[in-house]
Amino acid sequence: MDDDYDPPEKIVGSSVDSKSKVLDEASHKEPTYGEVFKNKNFMKLLSGQFFSNFGDAVFRIAIQLYVYEITLSITSMTLILAAQTIPWIIIGPIAGVFADRISRKALMIGADIVRGLAVLTLPFISNIYGIAAIAFILGAASATFVAPRSAAIPEITGMRLYVKAISLSQLVFQTLAVIGPLFAAPLYIVFKASTFWITSGCFFVSALILVIIDIPSASRDKNELLTFKTVLSDFKEGVVFLLKNKIVRLLILMFTFLIIGTAFAGPLLLPYLYEIRFNAIAIQYFNTPENTFRIFNPLFRNGLKDLADIEYGYIGAVIALGSIIGTLSFGALEKIIGRPIAIFLGSVAIAGYYFSFLFQPGFFAILIIGFVMGVLNGMFSLAINALFAENVPNEVRGRAYSVVNAYIQVFTVICFSLSGITADTIGVVITMTGSGIFLLITTTLIVIYTKFYRFANVNPQNLNNVSK
Repeated sequence: MDDDYDPPEKIVGSSVDSKSKVLDEASHKEPTYGEVFKNKNFMKLLSGQFFSNFGDAVFRIAIQLYVYEITLSITSMTLILAAQTIPWIIIGPIAGVFADRISRKALMIGADIVRGLAVLTLPFISNIYGIAAIAFILGAASATFVAPRSAAIPEITGMRLYVKAISLSQLVFQTLAVIGPLFAAPLYIVFKASTFWITSGCFFVSALILVIIDIPSASRDKNELLTFKTVLSDFKEGVVFLLKNKIVRLLILMFTFLIIGTAFAGPLLLPYLYEIRFNAIAIQYFNTPENTFRIFNPLFRNGLKDLADIEYGYIGAVIALGSIIGTLSFGALEKIIGRPIAIFLGSVAIAGYYFSFLFQPGFFAILIIGFVMGVLNGMFSLAINALFAENVPNEVRGRAYSVVNAYIQVFTVICFSLSGITADTIGVVITMTGSGIFLLITTTLIVIYTKFYRFANVNPQNLNNVSK
């Protein structure tokens, strides 16, 4: 690490005059969505995101349906999700270093091309280990893509327009998360593994759009040789920043609890619909008054599987629709709602959603509860993203995003791996309910510790005044 390295508080305050000017302007004039629409680079980035997010939305559903169809194993399905997550731990932090050193644009284009090529091969692979290998490659490319993109957006839009800009970004993401599942399940039922070709094409289109966008990179010494020692030093610098910045530490703690809870419960929705709602595992035999014939009935079970797939897609779409409404509402009414309220309601809503499975809700009940959760989670996500971006300077932003992602993904991998095993041992319903209880407890503890998220109302330049 360089000898003249400034602590996080000094880095954040190094441009106090310019930040104060921006904040002063913002206090007199509320930013509008019209101003964001005039930012040509951001709008191009948004158009590329449209194709990338649609491919992602279809892929997220298709890969789960594909693996579950091949194996009929919850454990196999969650292990594939874990394989896609592991690269965020191994490669993510290194990608963050490069995002602060070299062209962020080149990293993003390269990642999209790798993702497109990797997905192209999936229809030809039915072996679970081969799928896991492709999932790993996809995870590595996604980890490489996210760090430079997240780091570049505040520089493209400026912090004054950042909340409005990421609310539009979330709008695109959640809209396609609605459309994707609506199309994904029917597409998969008709085309099966060939559905992955749609995802591949979307990644290639995204890469082409990125070529025509002016994406700022970090302001670093371009003449400095990039060696293993430099990479290690840069990584260490990013970790030191995260550990010393009080607000970022709290955000990491909140994300850790949230990921632990959701990673245990999230992958179990499809098995819940298939095994609990339709009782498909039990309905495998014909019963007669004379005797019980243990005759396997694959045709009937496959019909139930298709119904579960379709309901799974609709539930995902409704949750995403709620997130769209929540994101737009908070983007327009941030000052009225307030970040502490948004964070609190979002945390409670996520916990309540998973806890509700204790009562084994039906399809329409899940739709209603999921919609409410989606609205409040949309507000929560926007508030958290804005806080993180405001408190991380550009020169360490790539590393900060990648290190935080890696830290969180460690827990995601562990919980994904244990989720299926736990569900097979104590049951799907108990596992999902337990996750909800865990989130309710941790939310209560954080509310007490932070005095109702007091830190959410603190400006970055006043970081030194935040109590531990």
